[in-house]
Amino acid sequence: MSGEPERREFFRVTDRIPLEFRPISRDEFLKLQDVIRYSSTQVVDRLHEIHFLEGQGELKETTDQLHEYMRMINRKLDLILEILGRSSTDDSYIAVKTDVNISGAGVQFACEAPLKEGDLVELKIIVPVFPYPRITCLCEVVRADRTDNAGFFRYALKFMVINEKDQDVLVNYIFLKERQYLRQKRETES
Repeated sequence: MSGEPERREFFRVTDRIPLEFRPISRDEFLKLQDVIRYSSTQVVDRLHEIHFLEGQGELKETTDQLHEYMRMINRKLDLILEILGRSSTDDSYIAVKTDVNISGAGVQFACEAPLKEGDLVELKIIVPVFPYPRITCLCEVVRADRTDNAGFFRYALKFMVINEKDQDVLVNYIFLKERQYLRQKRETES
């Protein structure tokens, strides 16, 4: 180890995370930055956040509650179909199908798409924990290296514009994965 102080602000984990990106121009970056910065991912699928309406102190009928649960399941199925079908229907986004190294400050991954340092990217991440929030952020490519795998490049992207609440969701996910890793390590050692 060198005598330099650690530069990282956030922990990093490697996991299989659904994400996709598309290169954008400086003009697109300027148009999207306020929208992304000030509108967080809205997650309302948690069971404790579903509010069943009460009428005059009495609960609505069981069919109303069942209807709310069915709507929640329908949203989840729509998300699954979107994830599975997007790569074939939307050509502007490039799906990453490898392991991703992620932190609260950026992401690293390998793919075949040609990018270079300084390129701007719109990145969409689906955090793989219930209720599967979808986070959109704007990034800059800070490193682009060729890998040993022919035609693949290893990219490091820095989050330039991300909503604070969305960043908190990512950081909480990373802590969750780190705790799982430490628990597994402790169990295998004993």
